[in-house]
Amino acid sequence: MEDNSIPDFAIVQNSRTKVSGVWTGKTWVEADASEYKILRLMSDLIRTDPDPVSVVKMVQEANPDWEN
Repeated sequence: MEDNSIPDFAIVQNSRTKVSGVWTGKTWVEADASEYKILRLMSDLIRTDPDPVSVVKMVQEANPDWEN
């Protein structure tokens, strides 16, 4: 059975081209190439943390301009 739900948050990266994008649940934002490494680190943290939601919440709280 397929899960067709839309995620609230996603990071998409192409390691060959160093192109990254962030889905915020409502908006798709293409990141600058200079942001590839930090988004890679963030995606690794989210993927390996026992509580990945807490990682996203910490980033959200650190950025007051992030739309809910």
